[in-house]
Amino acid sequence: MHKKIWALAAAPLLLAACGGPAAEQAESGGAEGDATALTVALPTTSCLVSFENYVAESEGFFADEGVDIAIEAVNGSAGVLQAIAAGQADFGGPGATPVLAALERGEDVKYFLNSSPGGSFWLVTPSDSGIGSAAELEGKRIGVATADGNEVGFVDAIMSNDGVEADGYEKITVGEGGTAVAAFERGEIDAYAASADGYATIEHAGIPLEDITTDSVDYMFGNGYAAPAALIEEQREALVGFGRAWHRASQLGAEDPQKVIEICADYQPQEVEDEEYALSILELLAESRQPVSPDDEFGHMHPEHWEAILADAVEAGTVTDDSLSLEGAYTNDLVAELNE
Repeated sequence: MHKKIWALAAAPLLLAACGGPAAEQAESGGAEGDATALTVALPTTSCLVSFENYVAESEGFFADEGVDIAIEAVNGSAGVLQAIAAGQADFGGPGATPVLAALERGEDVKYFLNSSPGGSFWLVTPSDSGIGSAAELEGKRIGVATADGNEVGFVDAIMSNDGVEADGYEKITVGEGGTAVAAFERGEIDAYAASADGYATIEHAGIPLEDITTDSVDYMFGNGYAAPAALIEEQREALVGFGRAWHRASQLGAEDPQKVIEICADYQPQEVEDEEYALSILELLAESRQPVSPDDEFGHMHPEHWEAILADAVEAGTVTDDSLSLEGAYTNDLVAELNE
């Protein structure tokens, strides 16, 4: 099975110039003590899918690292990037392909933390569909949650790698959760690019799924954390602190999923009412957090993976400039400190 993220935020001093949320907090007293106030935009409203942020806040891990995180949930990578560009968030958790498209548009956003090296999506079909590979989806319809999220690049890459041209299948935006279930039930889609919660929701609704994701997209890591390049330079310590707290929360979740359920019950009680459902999401997320190579340090990104993602984006038409500089897309400069 294909293995399956996050971004950081801004400092009061830097954001004072652009009027971002941290700047407003600083003017009104900011975080308690010497903590740096940061606002993160997450690409989902799910507490479980982004549990590391909620656990780190609830358990005081952010405070231990000297950061005060305000969590804002938006819809998909496009929403994250829009929030950062508009100064409504200091950092966020977009996907790699949307970040490349943003760079081509002239936006300043750069990955500094790969939190889901195993990827964020699974290509699934109903178990009784008879479809056993991506190649068998030629001429068929594949559902995606959003029209411009990271799942779009995921679908295009896996189909291309299985020899299906871009015009050989149709992508349909069907949303997630109950709307994705309905799309399967009405026969509107033959497959779906499922996130962890989407996967669990569809199966919980009584539609057993077959994972047909192939190793050909193992280079496609999931949503990671990104911030403006100037912020990464100016607020290195704060970003490292966020990453350390996030990683600590991730480890706690792997060791004690019941603790995650308990904490998410405070934020979104309806999401954890069915414990079996909640645990299935956390199991999938644990898979997505695993490094591609056992030697990889937490947060590390492979240059060849970014090169492959850029090539996919150009082939799909999401990015038009195949000479786009990847130096502006990501940095591994914080990895050593994240792992200290």
